[in-house]
This record gives sequence, structure tokens and C-alpha cells, in this order.
Amino acid sequence: MKNFLQIATGVQTAPLLLELQRQPELWDRNSARLTKNGPHHETHDIWLRYKDETENKKKGDYSNFSDPHDGVWYPAYYALQTAKPLIFNLMAAVQGERLGGVLLYKIPPGRKIHPHTDTGWHVDYYDKFNIYLQADAKTAFCYATGEEIRAKSGDVYYFVNNVEHEVINKGDDDHIVLTVCIRIDKGGKSCLSG
Repeated sequence: MKNFLQIATGVQTAPLLLELQRQPELWDRNSARLTKNGPHHETHDIWLRYKDETENKKKGDYSNFSDPHDGVWYPAYYALQTAKPLIFNLMAAVQGERLGGVLLYKIPPGRKIHPHTDTGWHVDYYDKFNIYLQADAKTAFCYATGEEIRAKSGDVYYFVNNVEHEVINKGDDDHIVLTVCIRIDKGGKSCLSG
């Protein structure tokens, strides 16, 4: 596998799924990724950590939103307390040195993330990990290279997103993923460097 690596299975996801079920109002509070012509317009998001958007909201301009920054916790992080151990246990497991963006995304049945290639500072600086909270073999994370991830609930994958990819949910349930961006010390050893 050139663009992804499974690094864990059997992660306990039920507590976070229960918190999400009890707080549906957390979805789509931040709409920057969900623009009508963007690749994520068929999905739903909950942002837990990223750049402080106060100034961007005030100016109505998000053109510098992905510039280098230190992330801040968004209110949803404090509402979803069971996300904390998932995030920080993963960070410890991969010997992360800096935490970047953290978000949840949900793809309803019959919907997809359209083909796209992510670019920018955040993409280049951080390594990306998906913790699959609710997933089955009917949903595929597909690369233009022909590779694909067909995860199960509780799986954790390292993946690259600067290669064209899409995610298609042909299943009967929502596909729900916690994406965690972590800077790994490239000079040292980690679970990804062998």
C-alpha cells in the first residue's frame, strides 16, 4: 500500500457514537468545507480543532484560513468528551509531537466525498489518520491510483490526502470518521517508520 497503512483495529468507538447521537445539533456548525461546489458538499462535519476563525468570520474572508497556524479547540470538543482519549491515545501511539486539525465527518448512505486532491500547508505539514467510528465494507476510500480502504468500525488508518481520492458510501448507514492530523518527528522512529 503506497498511500495508506492500517495501524490499529478494535478501537472502542461506541461512547463517541453515543455522544454524537445525543447531540445532533453539533453537525455543520462550520460550513467552510461544505460549499456547494466543493468535494465535501454531500457530507456533514463537526470541527473539534483547527485555526481560530474569529478574524475570518469578522471579515467574511477565509482566504488565509489554511495558512500556518497553531490550532485551537472548538466548542464541540468540550461537548464530545469521549473524543479526547481517542485523539490523545492515537497521538501517543504514533509518537506525535504536534497536534493539528481534528474533525468528524459523516457521509449519509448513497452520498460521497467527490474526487479531489488536498493541498496547502496543513496537508504538507501533518500526517493524517482516520479513526473509523461507524464503517462497513460497502463504503470505500478510493485513490485515483486504484488503491482503496474498506475499513470496519474501530479501524485506524494512516493515509495521504495529497493524492486524488474520493469516499463513496454504498452502505445502509452513515459512514462516520474522526480525522486526526498529527506532526510526527521524521528524524526519529515511529510506528510508521519501522
